[in-house]
Amino acid sequence: MGNLRDERIIRELSQRELGEVIGKDQKYISEVELGRIIPCFRKADTLARFLGVPVERIFPCFTRTSRFPGYKDLMYLYSLGYDIAVYENAMRELTTKEAQNDG
Repeated sequence: MGNLRDERIIRELSQRELGEVIGKDQKYISEVELGRIIPCFRKADTLARFLGVPVERIFPCFTRTSRFPGYKDLMYLYSLGYDIAVYENAMRELTTKEAQNDG
């Protein structure tokens, strides 16, 4: 998890300060930076937003394998107030096309 450490150092933040962003202590951030702990997506996303970088940049394990966000990601975005209608419509169209091709 060198990317998190690099981003933290660039911004001259301590591990304690970064931990406060997600309600954790310095030891937790140290463990994350050493790769011993992988935070849940919400904590990872909160850290990424705080640092102003895409979550994939500091946590490569969250790299998308699909061009569409997953259900949990959509619900998370919805809970933050994002309009997810465009994704719903795209998925509906894709599902309809797949059904027509199967039939």
